[in-house]
Amino acid sequence: MGQTLLLRRVTSVRRDDSGSVLVSVDALPAVQLGIMPGWLTGEPPLEQGIETSMPNLPDLDLPPTDATAYELRVSAPSPEALRLTLAPAGAQVLADDGTWLGIVTDPSPQAAPLVVEETAGEVVVSTAGARLRIGRAPFTLTLEDPANGRTLLRSAHRLRQVAGLMMAPTAIADPSGLTLNLELAPDEDVLGFGEQFSRLVKNGQRLVLRGEDACGTGTGMAYKPVPVWHSTAGYTGFVNTGAVVTADVGHRRPSVLGLGVDDEAVDLYLVAGGTPKTRLTAYTALTGRPPVPPLWAFGYWMGRCRYHSRDEVLEVAHTMREHQVPLDVVHLDPDWLVVDRLNCDFIWNESRFGDRRELVQTLRELGIRLSVWELPYLDPASPRFEDARDKGYLVRRTDGSLAGIQKTPTPDGRMRALVDFTNPDAVAWWQGMHEAFLDDGVAVFKTDFGEALPDDVQLHDGTPPNHAHNVYALRYNGAVSDAIARCTGRAPLVWGRSGWAGSQRYPGQWGGDAESTVAGMQATVRGGLSYAVSAPGFWSHDIGGFFGPELTPGLYVRWTQFGAFSPLMRAHGLRPREPWAFGEVALEAARRWVRLRYELLPTLWQVAHESASRGWPVMRPLGLEFPDDRVAQSVDDAFMLGSDLLVVPVFDDGDAPVTRRFYVPEGQWHDLLTDETCTGPGFREATVALDAMPVLVRSGAVLPRVEVDGEVRSTDDLLGRPWTLHAYGEAADTDLTLTGFDGSATRAHLTGDAVEVIGTQKVSSRVTRHG
Repeated sequence: MGQTLLLRRVTSVRRDDSGSVLVSVDALPAVQLGIMPGWLTGEPPLEQGIETSMPNLPDLDLPPTDATAYELRVSAPSPEALRLTLAPAGAQVLADDGTWLGIVTDPSPQAAPLVVEETAGEVVVSTAGARLRIGRAPFTLTLEDPANGRTLLRSAHRLRQVAGLMMAPTAIADPSGLTLNLELAPDEDVLGFGEQFSRLVKNGQRLVLRGEDACGTGTGMAYKPVPVWHSTAGYTGFVNTGAVVTADVGHRRPSVLGLGVDDEAVDLYLVAGGTPKTRLTAYTALTGRPPVPPLWAFGYWMGRCRYHSRDEVLEVAHTMREHQVPLDVVHLDPDWLVVDRLNCDFIWNESRFGDRRELVQTLRELGIRLSVWELPYLDPASPRFEDARDKGYLVRRTDGSLAGIQKTPTPDGRMRALVDFTNPDAVAWWQGMHEAFLDDGVAVFKTDFGEALPDDVQLHDGTPPNHAHNVYALRYNGAVSDAIARCTGRAPLVWGRSGWAGSQRYPGQWGGDAESTVAGMQATVRGGLSYAVSAPGFWSHDIGGFFGPELTPGLYVRWTQFGAFSPLMRAHGLRPREPWAFGEVALEAARRWVRLRYELLPTLWQVAHESASRGWPVMRPLGLEFPDDRVAQSVDDAFMLGSDLLVVPVFDDGDAPVTRRFYVPEGQWHDLLTDETCTGPGFREATVALDAMPVLVRSGAVLPRVEVDGEVRSTDDLLGRPWTLHAYGEAADTDLTLTGFDGSATRAHLTGDAVEVIGTQKVSSRVTRHG
C-alpha cells in the first residue's frame, strides 16, 4: 500500500514567462481513523476542524507532517475558461500547453490575461469572465462568475463527519491517482460524461470513464465515455486526459462530485458562466468542431449484419426504389473481406461482391452511395499481418511482445493485433489502404470497434500506458477521417462506435449495439442526449436496434420515427431492417417518415451548419435550449432538433394507439403534422396512433422545406427543387440567412405571405403560415 497525501496548504505564488500563475502546494500524509470515515493529517486537530470534545473520539495517532511539493498552474485559454493543472512539482504536464494527447487542438483560442490578488487567506486569479479563489490553508478552490459574484463551483472541503474529520478534501493523491472533490449544491444537477445510457441527470451515479466494447446499451458500460460534464450551477468541466476517470456524482457521498483520475495529475478546464450553449462553444474552441458532412449523409441509410453478396445488396437497392422509399447509402458489414472475423486488411472479396468499382457505379446509377465496415485489428491469418508486424505498425506491450485485443472475444481464440496510430508510418499504411476504395467511389467507412487496446502497451510515440487506451479511439477515427478528407477533397465522414473527448470533430458517431426492445430504444435516446453535452455534433443510432428479440413491426415504426428526426438516419441490425420486412403497414409508415425527413432536410441543413460553426449538438437536451427551466433540465425521453423542433419519441412495441405524456417548455408550440397548438410550460398527454409521433414547432420559427414525392430517390434529386418557407405562430416579417444545399448563403426577406430572395438557393416566393 502506498502513501495517501492531502493537498493542504499554499506555500508560494509566482508567475511564469507565459503569464500563467504557479501556486506551490504542500501535500501532507493522511490516514483514516480506524473504522471511522474521514481523513486525518498531522496538523493540529483544531486546524483540521476535529471535534476534540466528542465523548467517543478515539485517540488520535497523527501521521507525520513531511510535505511533498505539488504545483497548481492556472492559465486562461479564453476569457471564460480557466485551465487548472495540478501535479507533483516538476511534472511534465505542468510545462505542456494542453495539446500533448491530441485532445486539445487549440490551446489558446482567445488567450486572456490573468489578474492576481493576494490576501492573507487566499489567492484570487481572475479574467473578465471567470474568477478562481484559491484558499491558502487549507488549500481550497472556488470558481465564481465575476459578472454577478455567484459561486459556480467549490471544492468539498467543508463537508465533515460527526467528529469533524474531512470527508472530501479538495485533492487526494494516492497510488490510484489524483482525486478532486467538488461540493454539489442543493439544487445542482450534473449532466454529461459522454454516451452514458443511464438517466440524463447523473446525480447518484458512479461512472467509470473507460471506453469499452459495451456489448449493448444496458450493461452499464460505455462505448464513448467523455470526461466532460455540465453543471446546472453554471459551469462546464473538462478533464484533459486519456487516463481512466471515475466520476462519482453524489453516489458514495450525496453532496460530492468526486473526480478520480488514474494519473498523477489532473488537467482540468473550467468554463464559467453564460448558458450551456455558450459554454459548449468555448469548450469546442479548445477541442475542435465537426465539419458539416455532405448532404447525402443526411439521407436514409440501410444496412444489415450482414449482406452476403453483390446480388443481395442490389436486390435491396432495387426494392427500395420499387417501393419509392428514398435511400442515399447502403452499408456493407464485414462480408466484403476475405478474412473477416475481427480483422480488416482491405482485401476485397470479389467472389462475393465482384468488382468493387463496378458495384459502386451500379449503385450510383440508382442514386445510392456505398459504405463499408472496418476495424483497427489484424488477424494473424491475414496475408498482410507479417509485413505489418515486421515494419512496426502494430502495438507492442511494455515487455516488447505483440499486443492483442482485450475484452472483445475472438471467434477462433487467436489473438488480434492492433494498428499503432501513434506511428506515422503505420498511419500512412492504414490510410493508404483506404485510397483505392475512395478512388473507386466508396463514400464512407464505418469505423467500428476501437475499444480493445490493452493497458500495458508501449506505443510508438511514448504515450504513457495509462493514457493510451481511451485516446486510441480518437486517433483511430481521426486517421480514417483525415484520409477521406485528403483523398476526396470534401468534408469527411466516418460512422464511429468508439470515442473520447474531441471525437465530435470526426463526424459521425452512432450509439453502438442497442437491444431491439423498448428499453434499448429508451437507452439509445438517453445515450444520445448525454453525448450531446460532452461531444456536440453529429450522433445517431441503429434504427430498430442491433440485436435481441425479434423486432416487432410496431417498435420498428416507432424507432423509424425517432430516426427520421435524428442527426443522421440509419437502419441496421443483425436481421433485416428493410421496411417491407415488417409488413405493409410498417412499410407505408416508414415511407411516410423517411419522406418527411427528406422534406425537412433544408431545416436540418441549417442546424448542421449552426452545429459546425458554434459547437452545438444537432440533437439537444431540452435543458440546452431552456437552461432556466428546472423540469426541462431532467427530461431525457424527448429532445430538441436544433432550437425549434421538439421531438417526442414514442416508446412502445405494439401497433395500437398509446397515450404519451411529455413535457412542453415555455411558449406556444405547433404540432408539425396537425397544426394543433399548445402552450407551455407543463405536461401534456396525447393519444398517438402508430403512424404518428408528436413533433412540435416553437412559435416564431421559420422552417425551410422541400417537396418530396415518389420521384425523389435520394438527396441528389432535391438539389434543383425550390424550398418553401413555413412560418409558425408569431413569426413576423423578418430577414433570414439560409445556407443552401450548395453551401452558399441566400438571404430571404419575409413580408406577410411574400418572400424576396437574394442568392443561389431557389426559394418559393410565397410563405406558408401556420397558426
